[in-house]
Amino acid sequence: MIPWLWRGVKQVSFKSKTTPHRPGLNWRLVLLTFCTLQLTGCSLPGAGVDVGGDLKLLYAPFSLKTPPRYWYVSQQAGPAASIEHSSADPDPSPLSWQDKDGRIALAARPGLGDFDIGRRTNVVVLASPYLSFDWQFNSTAQIGDVELILGFRRQNQGSWSESDLGSGKPSIDQTVRIPVGKQSVRYGEWQREYFDLSTLYRRYWPDAKGDEIRLVWVGIVSGTKNQASVSGITYLTHILLSR
Repeated sequence: MIPWLWRGVKQVSFKSKTTPHRPGLNWRLVLLTFCTLQLTGCSLPGAGVDVGGDLKLLYAPFSLKTPPRYWYVSQQAGPAASIEHSSADPDPSPLSWQDKDGRIALAARPGLGDFDIGRRTNVVVLASPYLSFDWQFNSTAQIGDVELILGFRRQNQGSWSESDLGSGKPSIDQTVRIPVGKQSVRYGEWQREYFDLSTLYRRYWPDAKGDEIRLVWVGIVSGTKNQASVSGITYLTHILLSR
């Protein structure tokens, strides 16, 4: 179920390139100077972008009940969660942290209930135009059980203030919904998705200056088109925005 905030906002599905993630293969991107005279990746304190222009999400666990600053977490366990209740899993929730193949991942189980988790950002799309993240299915997960949500806003750089990184969700001009997964996949193997975000803003704002379009929200929600299996788990980790 899409939260009320997304109603009335234009949405578009987005395709990506998927490649298997192989242990020992380092995906290295050239780091450029973050702040320049004409283009800034983030101008607000605490926005989460490092000096290389990178924004890293889901690289370390945090409390899902009391999330850190700029994060928003909502999850509601459905009737299926009580069925899954057991001594091995005394408190089944749609979202949890798990150690998967030696890395911490967000385990999303939409079959147990609806969830909505995300982080406010303030990133100039042209400063960090590439998005990647790793995902993995268990044997009963399906494509679209989980969706990645990207929220964009057009606004002149000079009119931003620290309140734009307040609590809750920001105002959004356009959203992109990305179904996680693909049809043919080897279960138990990490996959990596790549996106070029710089092409998106031109679709809506072809005449806008590059520093006017900002990514203001990165979120993960339960899918709206599938009846997810109760046992289905989609694992997500290492969401990276970079040059």
